[in-house]
Amino acid sequence: MDVNALQMLLTKCECHFFAYDVIIKYGETSGLYRSHLFGSPVIIACSPSFNKFVLQSDVNFIREWPTANIFGINSLICAQGKAHTRIKSFLIRSINRPDALCQMVVTLQPRVISTHQSWSQKGRITAWKEATKVTYANIAKYFFGFEPGPVLDTLDELFKGVMHRFRAYPLDFPGTAYHHAIQCHTKIWEIFIVELEKRKNNPNDAKARNDFMDGLMELKDDEGKQL
Repeated sequence: MDVNALQMLLTKCECHFFAYDVIIKYGETSGLYRSHLFGSPVIIACSPSFNKFVLQSDVNFIREWPTANIFGINSLICAQGKAHTRIKSFLIRSINRPDALCQMVVTLQPRVISTHQSWSQKGRITAWKEATKVTYANIAKYFFGFEPGPVLDTLDELFKGVMHRFRAYPLDFPGTAYHHAIQCHTKIWEIFIVELEKRKNNPNDAKARNDFMDGLMELKDDEGKQL
């Protein structure tokens, strides 16, 4: 195993720590550094302008890590080309349009007020934990229609399992971080499949919900096929 790969593993595959060490060692020059990781030559880019160029050039720079097995090939992170542009545009419209913002306020304002009232009754709270909890619950409600309860609590733990390990090196066998992330992703997908089937069987309820998931179900590619 090469020295650079060993150094990265010692930082538990935390790329920002590894990149910081490279910058300290070679200095802040162009923001591009040539290295060698896990048997392959790599270019480490720490320049905001270059990273922007890479992320906006889907044809020339195909994202292969984190792997699509963790997030799904049609996720915003892993989708490529027109599919990525289509999903990203829909997401931006869903949260930036004036009518979308009005819908967001109508949906979330009563929940925020109720949460603040519950905080006042607790006497003492940990602000960061409570704010994180209510933010997660509001996102789940606005985007997917999930209410607080056992399903949402399960999703919370599964998402943590994915997000804390999505940078793991892809060694898929029991005991590895990558294997755990794959298992969490599979369970998340099973929960969403159940919700999707419910919505397909009750299409008349879509107007009442009017959330992100219903709109996403209607997205189609250039050939008219649903994504």
